[in-house]
Amino acid sequence: MTRLLNGIVAFGSALLLAVTLIGAGFAAVAIPDAATAALSQAFSGCDQPNTPFTADELAFMAIAGKRYTFDDNDREKLDAAIAEANAAAEADGRADVLNGESDARSLPADAISHLDDVYRVASVAKPALVIVAALCIAGLAHVAVRISRRALGRTLMAGGGLVLAAFCALGAWAVIDFDGLFAAFHSLFFQAGTWTFPYDSLLITLYPTAFWMGMGGIWLAVTCGLSILAVLIGFTLGHKQHD
Repeated sequence: MTRLLNGIVAFGSALLLAVTLIGAGFAAVAIPDAATAALSQAFSGCDQPNTPFTADELAFMAIAGKRYTFDDNDREKLDAAIAEANAAAEADGRADVLNGESDARSLPADAISHLDDVYRVASVAKPALVIVAALCIAGLAHVAVRISRRALGRTLMAGGGLVLAAFCALGAWAVIDFDGLFAAFHSLFFQAGTWTFPYDSLLITLYPTAFWMGMGGIWLAVTCGLSILAVLIGFTLGHKQHD
């Protein structure tokens, strides 16, 4: 019975580790502003040469949108950021005051609704990932203390290897058909038609495909880097135990 329990804990810990590693990549792009700031400076407005906003104004609004979606869901702060950017564009003569309510310069109800949908998903995902990480640590501690360091090594290698295999497949999919991967990912969490917007809308101007490819690259790099580290630590533990 003890052996069976230990086996179940080791297997469960490997799965929890895999989810934790994926969650770490998500945290890297969703919690700090750094990723959004860098990518918006590089890509926001890249497909819209006629946008009246400067790169700094687009980045300012993109960060405000990120905070609304993943941090505080404060509509007043988001509206204030968009209004400030529009006021600057109008003052410099880059935008027509009469056209200030167009989708190219504001976020209409359907765009806000989608951001709210993302916020609801993120609000569930963040605490859930913290719980998973805590359970993962407890499980790995059990494997190390109650079974052996070699078993811990195998568990680390299994969890890290599982993520690397999955992300290699997703990476290949992204290279071949990023739009297809993007659509499949969204279909897991959102209803069809609630996350597609006009090509020239402000939401797409702030977050174009290149922006999301960059986000995916950061997520991939963080998760794969930590997964490789887990595999290497696991191999080292197993090798030392064997010696």
